[in-house]
Formats: sequence, C-alpha cells, structure tokens
Amino acid sequence: MMAGKDDCYTSARGCTATLGNFAKATFDAISKTYNYLTPELWKETAFTKSLSGVHCPFVKTHTRVSLHKTQAPAVATT
Repeated sequence: MMAGKDDCYTSARGCTATLGNFAKATFDAISKTYNYLTPELWKETAFTKSLSGVHCPFVKTHTRVSLHKTQAPAVATT
C-alpha cells in the first residue's frame, strides 16, 4: 500500500505567513522526492579491472633491479 496526499504530515516554521508560501514549499518538497532513486531504478554497473588487477601478474614475476650506481669497495687504510 502506498501513501497518498491524505497520508502526508506537514509542519512549518519561519516564512510561511501566507498559504501560497506554504503550498509552494509543500509542492517543492514533494517534487524533490521524485529525484530519489530506489535500487530498482539504478543503472546496471559495468565493472572493469582495477589497475592492481591488471598489473598483478607483472608484479608477481618482476624482479627488482637496482638503479643506483654501484659503490667502489671500501679500501682499508692503515
């Protein structure tokens, strides 16, 4: 069973001095509920592989190579 306009409860404070302001505020509030999407209205999501999933085989088989210049062996001074 769905709620209708008779089931709505409204409450206001502030700038609702005229019936026109109150009616407009009520209409705007009800109109904004149509922007709410329930799960059955969601678009189907197409998932893609993440970067870690794409590069995981490379990382598993990759060997680390040092890019630093090799230092000369230390010379003992006496």
